[in-house]
Amino acid sequence: MNFFHSRLLWKIYSIFVVIILLSAVIVGGLTGELIKRKTLNEVQETLTVRATLLSELAVHFLETGNHPLLQVKIKALGQKTATRLTVINFDGIVVADSDKDPETMDNHGSRPEVKEAHLYALGVATRFSETLKTEMMYLAQSVRSNQKIVGYARVSLPLTVIDQRIRESRKAIVFGIGVVALLTMLFGFFLAQHFIKPLLSMTRMAEAMAAGDFSQRLKLRHKDEIGHLAKTFNLMAEKSQQRIATINLDRSKLNAILSAMGEGVIAVDREENVIHINEAAASLLDTEIVKSLGKPIWEITRLQDLCQILTDAGLASDEIKRSMNISFGIRERIVEMHAVPLKGSDEKTVGAMVVLLDVSELRHLETVRRDFVTNASHELKTPITAIRALVETVIDDFEGMEKETQLSFLNKINNQSLRLTAIIVDLMALSRFELQDDLGVKIKVDLGRAIDNSFQSLMPSVEEKNLRIEISKPHHTIEIQSDEESLDQAITNLLDNAIKYTPAGGCIWIRLIEIDNEAVIEVEDTGIGIEPDDKERIFERFYRVDKARSRELGGTGLGLAIVRHIVMAHNGRIEVESLPGSGSTFRIYLPLTKV
Repeated sequence: MNFFHSRLLWKIYSIFVVIILLSAVIVGGLTGELIKRKTLNEVQETLTVRATLLSELAVHFLETGNHPLLQVKIKALGQKTATRLTVINFDGIVVADSDKDPETMDNHGSRPEVKEAHLYALGVATRFSETLKTEMMYLAQSVRSNQKIVGYARVSLPLTVIDQRIRESRKAIVFGIGVVALLTMLFGFFLAQHFIKPLLSMTRMAEAMAAGDFSQRLKLRHKDEIGHLAKTFNLMAEKSQQRIATINLDRSKLNAILSAMGEGVIAVDREENVIHINEAAASLLDTEIVKSLGKPIWEITRLQDLCQILTDAGLASDEIKRSMNISFGIRERIVEMHAVPLKGSDEKTVGAMVVLLDVSELRHLETVRRDFVTNASHELKTPITAIRALVETVIDDFEGMEKETQLSFLNKINNQSLRLTAIIVDLMALSRFELQDDLGVKIKVDLGRAIDNSFQSLMPSVEEKNLRIEISKPHHTIEIQSDEESLDQAITNLLDNAIKYTPAGGCIWIRLIEIDNEAVIEVEDTGIGIEPDDKERIFERFYRVDKARSRELGGTGLGLAIVRHIVMAHNGRIEVESLPGSGSTFRIYLPLTKV
């Protein structure tokens, strides 16, 4: 920092200059006022003497009434003394004046100085004279004859004399004070320089330390308190350099560990203000790290369980474990919390820290695994049990059983084996789609032809139930990049569901349309429909709206789950609209092939 750019220098120097100038203004003002008052007193004394002389001269003429002679004498005397002289009778009428014709002058009985002279023998007033067009001081003295007031003698002088003396005095005062102030300011500048230069050096060193440079040191030129301060500053820089290096190393290790953690970490101080939050915790709480630091934990999140565990951890001595549920819209997360108190160097609690572990996926996978094992076991057990029972019956009574009965049992065994085969095939297909992030080899597939193929494969079922099917397709070809086999399976599963749950004589519509760079396959039926509570779950494995009817119709409960995985593998989406008793409409949205 340049010495002449130092704010502290100019601040100190400005204060010094202001004090000097203020002192000069005060001293000059007081001196000028003193001179003004002294000059006014001197003028008033001079006027008093002249008024007394004029009073002695005027008493005779006021008694005799010889006003013309008095006018002559007054005019001559006024010119000699450079003073305006005025004689006024008891009634306030001007009888003589050294500057003007008394006949043209108005009554002076109401003049302030005349009133005061009437009451106190002497009256003084200062005002602007309309006659002479200048500021005047008037002094009036009552003229007495035998203790009776016969008139008033008034003398006046322009105040220009006072102004002249004040101006001359102020010039001298300003010149003297200016010389003293200039010398004092020069001395003050060098004095400020003596103190500011070491401070500027310390400031530069402090700025370097703040920027992370602890290598600078101050030169010890003074042996006074400033020199001792510079020595202490150098020692502090050396110690700080060592400590900062250690802290930075530890902080780097800690930040690397916390940033790499998949678990959320939040630390608060004694007042529960956030002092650390990693990216995982910020994402879990739907907030930002920068916006969270320094704010109370209850301000960045309304999760009462989280706030409470941090409060309890600040009062506890051991680890606290709890869990909580976090809902973001329709999504709910299960979070395990592990909180511990933070201790200072004196082993006193200075805050608390909590580790947040999102176990939603683990819990979901565990639930899915458990449900899958239960459902798969149940679904596989039913046909196996039926086959076993039928086979045991045939074996036990094969000789006595009629041929028609044997054939009936064998048909039932065959149906159950076919059902068992369908379940296993669907399970293998679903497993394949879940394990693979992408489909097989993709080629351009004509969606219109895929719909026709699926329809043709299910024609026997359509004819058996006497259903009416209407297919609507555009005239032009709509193609997507797809695994043809999986796409045929998705369309066939949707159409098969519509056929199964549509009563005989019902109607099914299959539509193919193009909307905003997406191909939409729509399957609408007049079947039994779906309850609102079931619409969110129909794409789950083994979930059936009507279990008894599904088994009767030969469903495995995996068809829609397979459809959903195929659609997701195509980066598409599937929707369903349905009301109980009014049929259902399934729509598959697939991105079109970019040319």
